Amino acid sequence: MNALILINKPEGLRSSKCVGIVKRKLKFKVGHSGTLDSTASGLLIILVGHATRLCEYVMSLPKVYRAKIQFGVETDTYDYSGNVLSEKGFENFNPELINDFMYSFSGWRLQTPPAVSAIKIEGRPAYKLFRSGSDVEMKARPVFFRNIKVLSPFNQSDGTMELEISCGRGTYIRSLAHDLGKISGCGAFIKSLTRTSIGNFNLSDSNSPDDEKFKIVTMSEFAKNFMRVNISDKDEKTFSNGLSILLSHGEKFSRGFIPDKNLICVEGGKILGFGEYVGYDYIKPVTIVSKV
Repeated sequence: MNALILINKPEGLRSSKCVGIVKRKLKFKVGHSGTLDSTASGLLIILVGHATRLCEYVMSLPKVYRAKIQFGVETDTYDYSGNVLSEKGFENFNPELINDFMYSFSGWRLQTPPAVSAIKIEGRPAYKLFRSGSDVEMKARPVFFRNIKVLSPFNQSDGTMELEISCGRGTYIRSLAHDLGKISGCGAFIKSLTRTSIGNFNLSDSNSPDDEKFKIVTMSEFAKNFMRVNISDKDEKTFSNGLSILLSHGEKFSRGFIPDKNLICVEGGKILGFGEYVGYDYIKPVTIVSKV
C-alpha cells in the first residue's frame, strides 16, 4: 500500500512514537514528513510504503498552527516545558505594540531556531547538545510567514494571547513567541500549540493513533496540492522508464497550493510523480511512485 495517513498527535507523545504505533498496526514501511514537538498536538502526516519517497514534497506544503502565547515569562526551550530564564510579569505589557509589529512578520524573514530542536549541528541534534550542557549557537535562517491572525486578543487577567499562524517549512512557532516576547520587553513562551492543517489536509479529517483502522489519503488526493498534469498511458510508460515527456501532451492541467514553475506533479493511471521542467516543453522525471 502506498498512501498517506493523517494522525492527530496528542500533546506529550513524540512524533516517532506515532510512527511506531502506525507501523505496528499496518505492518508496512512508514515514515513521517516533519515532526511535531512532543509539547505540541495536531496534524501529523505519515507516509506508507513507497509514499515515503514523497517526504520532501509533503514538507513543502504550507502549514497552519493555533498557538497560545504566555507573556511575562521567558524559558530556555521557548515553551512551557523549559526552565524559566526570566519572569518580568506582564503588567506593563502593551498589546498594541505587538499588533503593530505583527505585520512586520509577514513574508520572508530571518528566524533563529530554539536550541532545543532537532536541527543538527556537526551531525548531532541541537537538543542533545543542549541537554548535555554544551553551548549551542543556533544560526538564523530564512522562513516564510503567509499570515498571522489574532484569534483571541491579549487577556489582561492571565497574560495570554491566541494566534493563528500560516507559514512555510522550517518555521518554529516557539521562536515566533520568543521574538514577540523580546519585542514586548517582558518575555514570552508557547503555552499550547496545535497544528490544524498541512496543505489541503485538515486536522478534522485525521485519525487517532488509538484507532483500530485508519482512513487513508490516496496519492491522487495528495496530488491536488500541486500544479499537476494528467498524462496518457503511453507517456506514463515513458516517464516511468526515466525518460522526459512533452508537457504539451498532457491531457489535463490543474493548479494547486504550490505554484512552482519548475516543479510539476505528473499523474498517470498507475503512477504519481514529480518532474522538473527543463525547457523546450519537456518534463524530466525526478520522483516516481506507484499509486497502489
